[in-house]
Amino acid sequence: MTASPDRSGRSTGRWDHVNHSLLFLEIASLHGPGGTESDREVARAPLHRVVRNAFADSDIPWSNCRHVERHDGVLVVIPPSVTTSVIVDRLIPHIQNGVRRYNREAAPVRMQLRASLHVGPVTVSPDGLSGQAIAAAARLLNTPELAGSDADLAVMVSSQVYETVIRHASGFADPTRYLEISSGAWLFAPEPGVYPRHWAG
Repeated sequence: MTASPDRSGRSTGRWDHVNHSLLFLEIASLHGPGGTESDREVARAPLHRVVRNAFADSDIPWSNCRHVERHDGVLVVIPPSVTTSVIVDRLIPHIQNGVRRYNREAAPVRMQLRASLHVGPVTVSPDGLSGQAIAAAARLLNTPELAGSDADLAVMVSSQVYETVIRHASGFADPTRYLEISSGAWLFAPEPGVYPRHWAG
């Protein structure tokens, strides 16, 4: 995969070829009087506020992570010191609550986010971050099933995350709230057992 630029200036020794949690977040759509390309640019600022606040509320230092800007969102590479279970059970709910709060208070344009979560090694070079794990997380973000959700935050997790973290968990990580799809990934439903009609199994 082509390296994504990362200009944090951190030492790469503790990052290179080590497993990290990879969280992609992207604006899926905007609904309301706007929804234009300029509205998407405006929405980037509240997206980043929602994400930064969620990290703070989850006690995950934003400064300890690497962040790579995308056109409509951000890739956050979270260090191994933060367990994936914390991301699933604390960080993602805080992001979901932040988006809901924004949509209640900041209309007229409602924002929907999509996210993907995977775990794997990253390679750090002067050109940025790269690796098959980043490519896999990007593929999860682009699965058609994510586009079928009308939730404020739609989340796709890799089979690795599901099998190692979610299958035997409870709370937000309740496995009954995830549906396996044909690509070998799992989609989170905003309510237990509730999925978009056109792709429910």
